Amino acid sequence: MIIEALTGETDDQKQSTTRRTVHVQAPRRRSVIAMLDRKIDIEPYVTHLMVAGAALWLAALLLGFAGYWFEALLVTVFVLHPYFIVGAAHDHEISLKLLAYPLGVFTVLALAGFGLAQYYSELFVGQTPEFLVTGMHPSFAAVFWLYWIGGFMSINLAYGLYYREHYLPDGAWDEFLAELEEIEGAEATPSAESPSGSTTEAAEVE
Repeated sequence: MIIEALTGETDDQKQSTTRRTVHVQAPRRRSVIAMLDRKIDIEPYVTHLMVAGAALWLAALLLGFAGYWFEALLVTVFVLHPYFIVGAAHDHEISLKLLAYPLGVFTVLALAGFGLAQYYSELFVGQTPEFLVTGMHPSFAAVFWLYWIGGFMSINLAYGLYYREHYLPDGAWDEFLAELEEIEGAEATPSAESPSGSTTEAAEVE
């Protein structure tokens, strides 16, 4: 009663306010989930993505040769993106869910790892570090745990989670086998017709 007197709200009013808040939050969650379930057609962009991947590799090499190793490391984080998008697409479509996880998570972890590597390498330059992380220099430990373990484990885990939904949906393998049979049938047809053709040519020569 004292709280009601201070706030001016009864228990019924508080419950209705809570229900309104829940109703507002639920559509937002559904809209986010619906957005992540959308798919992007990448067929018009495959060539652009391959060119972008090659350009990123070249940029990383040139930056490394020029002595900008930290900038080169940051560029290498994005080298994976074009190849991941093309490789994870099914029927030239990729789900936004895969771009958020694992690709987005990998990007954040990799950038954090390289950023911490730069920070601790400058902090302890020319001296023994004041502490070790799992027995390693803090700069190397950041790359090891965030980039290698965290980043690539996220990708491997996503493969296990989304294998049937995105990487190899039900029926995709049967479609692939059917395409192979069509290709083999098309290749076998000319070879089957070639003996009769040679017999006809021999008869005409006689």
